[in-house]
Amino acid sequence: MSLLLQLLFQGVALGMVYGLIALGFVIVFKGSRSFNFAHGEFVMGGAYLVIAAAGVVPYALAVVIAVGGMVLVALLVESLLLRRMVGRSLTTVVLATLGLSIMMRSVVVMVWGVNEQGSADPVGRGTVRWGDVVLPTSAIATIVVSGVVLVGLAYFYQRTRYGLALRATASHQEAALAQGIDVRRMFALSWGIAAVLAVVAGVFLGAFPRQVSPAMGMVALAALPAIVIGGFDSLLGAIVGGLVVGLIQVLGAGYLADFGGGKLHEVLPYIVMFAVLVVRPYGLFGSREVERV
Repeated sequence: MSLLLQLLFQGVALGMVYGLIALGFVIVFKGSRSFNFAHGEFVMGGAYLVIAAAGVVPYALAVVIAVGGMVLVALLVESLLLRRMVGRSLTTVVLATLGLSIMMRSVVVMVWGVNEQGSADPVGRGTVRWGDVVLPTSAIATIVVSGVVLVGLAYFYQRTRYGLALRATASHQEAALAQGIDVRRMFALSWGIAAVLAVVAGVFLGAFPRQVSPAMGMVALAALPAIVIGGFDSLLGAIVGGLVVGLIQVLGAGYLADFGGGKLHEVLPYIVMFAVLVVRPYGLFGSREVERV
């Protein structure tokens, strides 16, 4: 029973990280109707910037610097690349973001090399005992900080002027324009918010398994099943999907380690994703699109 509780706790922690990553994908998709395949590299870049800055300034300031750096990169990408591709086919936009992801990964390799850089996690390897259950402090910090970020994001979207404008833009761009909303500014804001979430996710993703490397961008793409399961245009779905994927991976690693060469837990989220696609192609919480013909 103690093993199950410990795995459930770690699964929730990992799921919260996947939820933050999935939120970045969904916010960009809802805000600008473009899918950013380079978001995994934003997560990786944020973690590397935190590590680099933490060697010079206090950790809290290092996180602020990383957030500022990644937001600047996101705004430049949106204004110099994506904004010029408005009206182009979705395939063109996807290929552009794939090219961007390769470029960002190459820049990281040129600057920091291919070796692992340790962890950007500020908490360390401590543990807290709760009966027979050993809870890593990094997992506790992940859940607490992710929860605070999610509450803040919910308040932003529900109660602030810019949050309501973002929701209006995501719902209907032409109607938002008619109400005087600067749609281009909303596009940029959605990319900026996604960059902030990428840094937060990158900090804690390095705690699973406590290393930051150029492969981290591909690890972040494990959040893709979370998006499909929850729904491409649902913020709540991104969180639920992230929790589902995190729990499946951790429970699979704990109980099915003797099957599939110890890698079965990496495949299980995709099996669940395909099962959801068969039953609900638009995800558990996604909007069902109806076209008149």
